[in-house]
Amino acid sequence: MKELIGKGVSNGIAIGKLYFFKKSILDIPDYEVDDIEAEMARYHEGMGLAKAQLKLIYDNACEKVTQKESVIFQTHILILEDSKFVDLVETAIKKRKNAEFAVYNASTKLANMFRAIDDDYFRARCNDIIDAAHILLQILQNKNAADVTIEADDPVIVAATDLLPSDTISFDGEHLLGFVTNGGSQNSHTSILARTMGLPSVIQIHEPLGGMNGHIAIIDGQLGKVIVDPDINTMALYRAKRDRYVRQQQRLQSQIGLPSETKNKQYIRLSANIGRIEDIEKAKAGDAEGIGLFRSELLFMNRETPPAESEQFETYKTIIRAFPGQNVVINTANGGSGKGMDYLDIPSEKNPALGFKGIRISLENPEFFRTQLRALYRASVYGRLSILLPMISSLEEIVYVKREIEKIKHKLRLKGEPFSDEVRLGVMVETPACAIISDEISKEVDFLTINTNNLIQYTLAMDRENQKLVDFYRPYHPAVRRLLKMVIDNAHRNSKPVAIYGEMVADSAITKNLLALKADELVLRPANLLAIKAAVREADTSDIDTILTGKL
Repeated sequence: MKELIGKGVSNGIAIGKLYFFKKSILDIPDYEVDDIEAEMARYHEGMGLAKAQLKLIYDNACEKVTQKESVIFQTHILILEDSKFVDLVETAIKKRKNAEFAVYNASTKLANMFRAIDDDYFRARCNDIIDAAHILLQILQNKNAADVTIEADDPVIVAATDLLPSDTISFDGEHLLGFVTNGGSQNSHTSILARTMGLPSVIQIHEPLGGMNGHIAIIDGQLGKVIVDPDINTMALYRAKRDRYVRQQQRLQSQIGLPSETKNKQYIRLSANIGRIEDIEKAKAGDAEGIGLFRSELLFMNRETPPAESEQFETYKTIIRAFPGQNVVINTANGGSGKGMDYLDIPSEKNPALGFKGIRISLENPEFFRTQLRALYRASVYGRLSILLPMISSLEEIVYVKREIEKIKHKLRLKGEPFSDEVRLGVMVETPACAIISDEISKEVDFLTINTNNLIQYTLAMDRENQKLVDFYRPYHPAVRRLLKMVIDNAHRNSKPVAIYGEMVADSAITKNLLALKADELVLRPANLLAIKAAVREADTSDIDTILTGKL
């Protein structure tokens, strides 16, 4: 029996044989062409065939998952049509490079651009670029699509070095139990498809999987564990765990429509943390009570110019209208080094986490900031809008923003543009400085939202992504707990509500502690909403003193 540890990206238990899928590796030639016009025509013909193939993959996906998840393959078509991609390819061909090399070089450059962005969602888009380009490269080399037929009588667990979205959706669903890979990321479309199909999946296994073909294995998608050649006792244990998981999923679905309150009737709002319009339906499926955070910076990233006011307005309006009567919190663009906002001339920094980011960028680029504020206020007439300011560390920053808002409102009135006078202004507490002066800050704003991801790393002086610090990084350090309590108590003394979001909030083991701290709202990714609602409803916070003196 061998136990492998990776990262679970799709919950559930799968038990079956491993089937190692080896994707064909393309040998990309590099040579000079004599006839540039003919090579350009070959490239464009290949583009047409690649788009037709992606349309077939899209149609196949629609039969297995919803149209919402299938749309990624339409996005693959848009990648091939992207002006930057096309320009890179055509420029290379005009310099007499063959089409295969031109496509490979262009896709590699674009993928590296996304990989450098300090955001999990955008880093995960690398595989989409590679996938779209791979299909085009196969066609240019007169090769058929990779064979994803599973040659097995019984359903299997597919193992691979890595899987592209087109691979994942093309497997015969009747023969699939789950996935395990060496590569991958939480936010990749491959992981998203696995979750949508309800298939347990574990990524980032460090040991080679090729030699395990045909071995019996167990996947634990929650713990990120793969057990190869399990003994009889382990097999029995996981069969029972698999049955419990199925019952648990049924129980979570039963939470929909129930109030998020403890056994002793303490209520806490559970809202969604989203970054795209496409996440709205996921938030609703998780029974979200509004949007606790829409990360607007994703609108601004990886483009040559910032989105126009009209584009921003339409996005904000769509989100606000999707939750009538419920609060929608939208943060001002939380940009920074490596976030694909080069049009703002953001310098490259050795430590961007402690650099020019958040509100600091907005204050240094006033017209950029005013455009977003105008779009937000114009959209405010469609529902209940709250604006959240990221990376605040002083009262002066808030005072400046409030002055700018009054100017925006005055100009909108002069133009006869409608807006709501009920827009709330909040501060994202993510620096120890902000937490320590939260008594003063909470007098100046309408609400506070604690970003535990940043507050923890700034308090402990540890990068949460640094693998060398895994054994030292303690999210529930006593200093963090004291800061959380300080912020919540300070805000409540000034009659202001406090929301908490971050990875900590998704841990049901500490839900009771956050309730005992008297947080007013938990902001969660849509996938975590029902599990945390269940934890809330199972909690009893009547003995608060005992909970607070225990360990988080």
